[in-house]
Amino acid sequence: MIPTNQISIHTFCQYHGIESGLIFTFQELGLVQIVEEEAGFFLEEEALSRVEQLVRLYKDLDLSPEGVEVVMGLLGKIEQLQEENRSLIRKLGKWEK
Repeated sequence: MIPTNQISIHTFCQYHGIESGLIFTFQELGLVQIVEEEAGFFLEEEALSRVEQLVRLYKDLDLSPEGVEVVMGLLGKIEQLQEENRSLIRKLGKWEK
């Protein structure tokens, strides 16, 4: 029986028009976690938006899986720097008062 908080990789790949090997490649690169059950391989519901982002980068920008990995690393770094910038702005605001 398939838990309701998971979607099969087969179903996901059919919907997005991709080969399931791509999802397994993303897993090998550490970009996504796959759950293995008796009924097959699944993605957690919480991971769907991230996996869809990976697929969009792969298809829309015509990137290799390794290229997607680089882009995701850069996006993570940008988010980290933006948070650091917000923190510094808050600290600076305290000194300006």
